[in-house]
Amino acid sequence: MTPQTPERWGERASIRFLIAGGANTAVTALIVVALSLFLPGWIAFTIAFALGIGISVVLTGRWVFQSHLSPLRAALYSISYLAIYLCGLGALQLLALWGASPLANGATVLVTAPLSFLAGRLIFTNDNRKQVA
Repeated sequence: MTPQTPERWGERASIRFLIAGGANTAVTALIVVALSLFLPGWIAFTIAFALGIGISVVLTGRWVFQSHLSPLRAALYSISYLAIYLCGLGALQLLALWGASPLANGATVLVTAPLSFLAGRLIFTNDNRKQVA
């Protein structure tokens, strides 16, 4: 029997991020679309984004990167979402300029999801390297 090569944490983190991020993205996109039917797009996006931050902080820190979720890391990851939020608002404005329907507002996650993975990797990576070493 050949011993299995241990998987690198980064490869598994990518898969876990896709699962957790996909679920979070689907939920928040549905919230944006639903709220956009009776609220301005930026308000719908803000509400959905705020709900998604809470979900993302816990899932990304503990499950995706299997890191200790200290208050400092949770705060840093939450703060990184300010920049991500602004990028999402920019995408929302572009959609509005192009005359997209409110249903298209859910497409902002195509901008925000990759940015949140990068932020999580930067904030939670050091802890995992210590665990693996």
